[in-house]
Amino acid sequence: MNGNIVKGERVGSFFLGMSEEDLLKDLVQPFRIENRHGGTVYEAKHVSFFIDDKTKKVNQICMFEGFQGKFLTHYGIGNDLLDVDPDPKNWYVDWEECCYSSVKHRGIIFGLEEDATMYEVETAKKFPIGWICIADPSMYENEEE
Repeated sequence: MNGNIVKGERVGSFFLGMSEEDLLKDLVQPFRIENRHGGTVYEAKHVSFFIDDKTKKVNQICMFEGFQGKFLTHYGIGNDLLDVDPDPKNWYVDWEECCYSSVKHRGIIFGLEEDATMYEVETAKKFPIGWICIADPSMYENEEE
């Protein structure tokens, strides 16, 4: 599965807020199912869909190595964080979750490739994107204030 990544909205034809029933109609086999994080996770090739137990709707979509879709039509797995937003001051580092988010792009978070080390964002370092997740921007409100 591939497709354009729209922060806080969708990946290809899969939308945040779509019902679990609609997701399963469109999701191509094979996929695995796991129960975790207060919901169900459907893991397809290169992408995972998180379903909230209460609402039974997609509340997060994550893309991993091998996913060819792009954010802002240019940036995806393998690009550098600073390609997405070149100003290090715009980046928030979540040390607990091991991810980065930019104040310019609410509703999307980035993780580094497995062998990359997390740092405060600086122009002299490389930050290769290893995974990307989208969720409702309100999930990230506290970190950028």
